[in-house]
Amino acid sequence: MSETKSSVLESEVEKFTIYASKWWESKKKTKFLLQTIEEVRIPLVKSGLTDAGLIKEANQDKSNMFEGIKILDVGSGGGRMAEPLAIMGADVTGVDPTKEMVDVAKEHLKTHENLKIDYICDTIENYSVNNKEKFDAVTIFDVTQHVKDVHQLLKASVDCLKPGGRVFITTWNKTFIAWFFLIFLFEWLLGIFPRGAHDFKYFISPDKISGYLEEFNCKTVEVKGFWYNLWNKKWSFTWYTGVFYTMQAIKEA
Repeated sequence: MSETKSSVLESEVEKFTIYASKWWESKKKTKFLLQTIEEVRIPLVKSGLTDAGLIKEANQDKSNMFEGIKILDVGSGGGRMAEPLAIMGADVTGVDPTKEMVDVAKEHLKTHENLKIDYICDTIENYSVNNKEKFDAVTIFDVTQHVKDVHQLLKASVDCLKPGGRVFITTWNKTFIAWFFLIFLFEWLLGIFPRGAHDFKYFISPDKISGYLEEFNCKTVEVKGFWYNLWNKKWSFTWYTGVFYTMQAIKEA
């Protein structure tokens, strides 16, 4: 691996190394929450790519609507987002610095046939050096709260994006209520996530991310909240961004 400066936190790599073997076979509560989060992520990507004119009109209602679209999944982990995107026709590259996670993703990929996914164990900073402006879209789902330098992460990610392409982000806001729900409720009280899985000091506001993206010639076009209902076990969009939010931006020419 090169000496490119990295946003990776070694402590987070250690955490995910431990979690890796359970990524697809985790306890019921965590597994259900991770699986159902596609209920907001996929519509987010679909709406953004449609607005950008990247989804062919003939494919709008087809199961392979992302056919021909190249997507970079930053912090792809065990492949929980890369696989659904590829199932819908996208040509996906997943980049993650945790070897054990990448190994799990590659192993699980064997349960499918003919999915276009290339998993790479590397930092996004290293990867971006030789892969500038190659992708139609970049997804950064639940990653910013696990790195030491969001500014650097975003720069490298945007470097890989073609002009006119979209970047999609989900993460937790830096508010007391976000701490209450994710750390106190989900980790300590309900045990949905392991205790210590998240550190509040790495949470970040949408305004700060939007400011960083603007530096890299990306215009934020949408910010909205989404929410996990503990009663019906479903994710849904909401106007309130104070807990968990989605963001999408377009890279201007």
